[in-house]
Amino acid sequence: MGPGAWDFSRKAAAGYVLHNIYNALENCFEQISRSFENHVVDDGKWHAELLGKMFLNMEGLRPPLFPSELRPLLNDLRGFRHVFRHGYGIDLDEAKLERLLLDWKRGRQAVLDAIEAFAVRLSKVG
Repeated sequence: MGPGAWDFSRKAAAGYVLHNIYNALENCFEQISRSFENHVVDDGKWHAELLGKMFLNMEGLRPPLFPSELRPLLNDLRGFRHVFRHGYGIDLDEAKLERLLLDWKRGRQAVLDAIEAFAVRLSKVG
């Protein structure tokens, strides 16, 4: 799609979808963090710190949720969610929005597979 092809309703719909995807993921991250380590060091960077924890191998406690290859995608989603949530009245950049939607489409299955693999690994502990 070329520049100017996205009207407000299309941008808003895509924005809400990406926002809600990351919200759902972050809710999972929060539950994992509460179940295993239950602390955040820097309240000002809570969201970034929480995401970072999902890549840690906490030996003897839990495996990482995600492989490092997924960090750029998940960090971009986190950043977008922040802008979308707090950027009242901003006009979303079509090119950036389209790129993030494409990145999510490409990486979605890897994210879901990683979550499933994490659950399987946890079910074998005990």
